[in-house]
Amino acid sequence: MTTLSYMQAPGIPLGKLIALVNHHKERLLTQYLMPLDITPAQFKVLATMQFDGMKSPAEISKLLAIDCGSMTRMVERLVKKSLLEKQPNPEDKRGVLLILTPAGEALLYQCIEVIENDVSPLLIGDLSAQEVKQLSGLLERLLPRG
Repeated sequence: MTTLSYMQAPGIPLGKLIALVNHHKERLLTQYLMPLDITPAQFKVLATMQFDGMKSPAEISKLLAIDCGSMTRMVERLVKKSLLEKQPNPEDKRGVLLILTPAGEALLYQCIEVIENDVSPLLIGDLSAQEVKQLSGLLERLLPRG
C-alpha cells in the first residue's frame, strides 16, 4: 500500500493552506525579529497595546489567545527589557495596567519597518498588487462579522 503525504493529496483543504501560510509567516517573523531581540508574540502584544488601545493583560491575552500564565511570563520579560511598565489598575486593585514605554514604542515601529521591508515581500512572493488585494478581500470575507 502506498502512502501519500498530506501535502501530495489532491486539493489541500483551505484550513490546512491557511495554517501553512500562517506557519510560514511565523517562521519569517521569528527570523527577522530575532536580531531586534523580540519574539513575534512579544511584538503582537506591543502592537495590540499601541493599535487596539488595550492595557489590561487579561484583555490582551484574550484577544491574542495567550493563556494567562504565558501572558504573565511575557509581561515580566517585556518589563525586564524596559519595553513595558506596569501600573496599578485604579478600577481593580488586584489588576495592573500595562503602559508602553518610549523604548517599547520605538522598538514596535522598528519591527513594523522590518516587517514591511523584509517579511511582507517574502510572504507575498510573486503575487501582483491586484492579487494581494483580491486575496486580502477574500480572507476578510471569511472572518466573522460583528
